[in-house]
Amino acid sequence: MDLEIDGEKIKQWLIEENILKADVPDERAEWHYVVEFPPNSDQMSDILKPVDKDVVIVISGIVLSEKHYKALHSLSHEKKRNLIFKWKMDLLFREAEFRMIPNDEMLQRIEFSVPIYPDELKKSVLFRALREIFRCKLYVIWNVKHEFDKFSDVESMYL
Repeated sequence: MDLEIDGEKIKQWLIEENILKADVPDERAEWHYVVEFPPNSDQMSDILKPVDKDVVIVISGIVLSEKHYKALHSLSHEKKRNLIFKWKMDLLFREAEFRMIPNDEMLQRIEFSVPIYPDELKKSVLFRALREIFRCKLYVIWNVKHEFDKFSDVESMYL
């Protein structure tokens, strides 16, 4: 059974919830929307359907501010390794997939994504994915703030 992914229906859900910010031209996607979730939070996520794939991907991430990047990478090798290992182990048990970029040794940003397949695509599942990604971002933000609380520019970590 082939289930169709209706980008217009998804767009309508985003409009109903007042979170749609942009319809992005993207040659690698049949459709690509940028949303602000939670509403009025300045937290942006992307929702897209890749060309020739039967999946909707909800994706967002965090970029470390320059100060947080320097603070993280100024830790001793062992302390940095242990901190990032803790993040990886904790994030492993979340619904979202994550990727440390460029890698966990030179961490600059973390991307989170949740794939949604046609047989499970409904408004509640889409919004559950957005909440999951937001929670993952909060986890990293709060951990960085706790570890490096002498810095006050946590808001500069958002992607």
